[in-house]
Amino acid sequence: MKYERILLLALAVALGIGCFLILLPFLPAMLWAGILAYCLWPIYLKLSRYLPSSIAACLITLALAAIILVPLVHVALVAAREARDNRAWVQDVMQNGLPPAPPVLARLPLVGGILTDFWNNSADDLGGVASSLQPVLGTVAHSGIHLLFKLTHGLVGIVVALFITYFFFLTGAQIVVRIRMLLVRLMNENTVEHLLTLVAGTVRGVVFGIVGTAALQGVLYTIGFELVHAPQALLLASLAGLVSIVPAGAVIVYVPLCLFLLAVGHPLHAVVLLIYCFVVVGGADSIIRPWLIARGASLPYALTLLGVLGGAIAFGALGIFVGPVLLVLGLAVAEEFAGQPRGAWRQP
Repeated sequence: MKYERILLLALAVALGIGCFLILLPFLPAMLWAGILAYCLWPIYLKLSRYLPSSIAACLITLALAAIILVPLVHVALVAAREARDNRAWVQDVMQNGLPPAPPVLARLPLVGGILTDFWNNSADDLGGVASSLQPVLGTVAHSGIHLLFKLTHGLVGIVVALFITYFFFLTGAQIVVRIRMLLVRLMNENTVEHLLTLVAGTVRGVVFGIVGTAALQGVLYTIGFELVHAPQALLLASLAGLVSIVPAGAVIVYVPLCLFLLAVGHPLHAVVLLIYCFVVVGGADSIIRPWLIARGASLPYALTLLGVLGGAIAFGALGIFVGPVLLVLGLAVAEEFAGQPRGAWRQP
């Protein structure tokens, strides 16, 4: 009997490892799908009252696809158009050297003179340099192909995640019940409910606090950039909203834009945009982000930010959510091991 138990346990472990290896390529997409389905579950329940479940899930998934894919397609089209328009200029530069520095460069505050001197000192014939840099150019081309492959892989991953999200809407309740039953076999029911509540609150706090605030800032940046007629306003605002996941990260977008507006002869636009980004958008970040995080996250604000930044460094974009979840689970396990009351680490 003992050997039979060991054999059954070994078969169960082997089966689990096999299933994990099969699902491993789709694990990031499944995690993204789980996060999307969880955050949009209230909307799905409301739509399900008036529509069949499959149609409600399909509508939400199509709306998600439009919100996620349309900006990506726009960026790709803009990049392709710019590359096509500037290819002849790049070829001319490689053959005949750089033209004199444009006057707008010299008018940039603080760095204009330095950049102009660097430009003019580099304005030699680059034809010989290009031939001597063929190995480097080959490496750059290889890196570009690798980047293109990564982008294509990421786009396919998004499509797969949206596809899985649709099925998570339809079967999400049953999946949660089975996960809870499995965890109850490993630990007591109160601990399972506690951990699931912590994970749910943390994901909700990160989504609405970090990502939600960044999305709101992206909208505010779009309004500001459009009002001052910034070039590629939508593209720059999308980039500013993306880097706003990091507090004050959008500085790397709107400060150079303000300097550009100042250099091309629009000082009023530059000053107004700088004040708008720093006071209005920055003020919204300082007030709304902590408030939204406090409403949902099970971690203090500082630890949530550390989890977001550390998770992003360790796991990429998915780490924005994985990092805080791992921190809250780690603290909860340490709390149980130390025999402290649940939630003691959250006390001031």
